[in-house]
Amino acid sequence: MAFDGQQEGERVLYEIRPHRVFERFALLRIVLTALIFLVIILVIGSQSNTQTIIYLIGIGIVVAFLTIGLWWNKMFFRDTRAYVTDRRIMRFERVSPFIVAKRALFWNEALKAKAYEPNFLLQSMKIGSLIIEPQVQTEENVIIKNVHYAGDLANYIDKILFTFKNTPGEINALRPFVPKPRGQRDTTTPLG
Repeated sequence: MAFDGQQEGERVLYEIRPHRVFERFALLRIVLTALIFLVIILVIGSQSNTQTIIYLIGIGIVVAFLTIGLWWNKMFFRDTRAYVTDRRIMRFERVSPFIVAKRALFWNEALKAKAYEPNFLLQSMKIGSLIIEPQVQTEENVIIKNVHYAGDLANYIDKILFTFKNTPGEINALRPFVPKPRGQRDTTTPLG
């Protein structure tokens, strides 16, 4: 597993992707929005003298919206990733069709990690937001949303920070994070 800008000898301990539930929810939202537009166009067209023209233009707009929405959704979820390595956390987020925002925070610059689930449903699914705070308050936090096992991953990052600051020679002995419930984490399982 490699990423753009990975340094020589840098080990990836975990790749964070947005949870699949949010990708499916985004797809559903695009399809429902297109259906609502289609119904509106059919209602407007049925009450007009130029029914055929309104139907053709409206259906063209709905198809274009659906095509662009599905394309953007695929590109966003393909390119939005974060990597926890033995040196830093590196976040990539697709913000436009032409730009992927990058944010890196090296462990010597990080203060702590925390996680929160914004509601009961996400808490029951163990999905939350992961926040890594820098030591200098003028820098921005690294915020990664829709992370499965966000609380466990925050504890894992705190372990990395403790090891990095207190016994830096042992950083190479860290095992990769395994996204499974406690007691079921077999470190021989491949990442991803």
